[in-house]
Amino acid sequence: MDESNYVVFKKQYGNIKRPKIKELFINLNGVKIYEKNESLIINIIVPIEESNKTIQYFEEFNLGEDIQFNISNTGDFDCIFRGISPVIDKNSYSSFSVIVQEKNPRPDQLQVEID
Repeated sequence: MDESNYVVFKKQYGNIKRPKIKELFINLNGVKIYEKNESLIINIIVPIEESNKTIQYFEEFNLGEDIQFNISNTGDFDCIFRGISPVIDKNSYSSFSVIVQEKNPRPDQLQVEID
C-alpha cells in the first residue's frame, strides 16, 4: 500500500516492554484538518461500508489517551485524544470529526511570559 495517499492513525496498546500498534488508514481525500483554540479538528469522510470499522477504531480511545497520525508518510504527529463528534450518515458516505491536541506545540506556537 502506498502510504503517501493516506492519513495513518496509530493507537498503542499492550505492555510497555512489547507494545503493539493498531493502525487505521484513511484516504487522504477524505481527511481535512483544521486548527481551532489550540486543538486540531480532523474532519473525516469515509464510504458507508467502511464507517463502522472507522468509528469503532476511534471509540476505543479514552479521553486524554495518546494518539498519533501521519499525513502522507511525512512523520508522526503526537497528540492527545479529546473526543469524537456525532456521525452523520448520508447515502454513500459517513462523516464525523475527531478532536485532538498536539502534545508538543510547534516553536511558532509557544508563548513567552515576560516578568
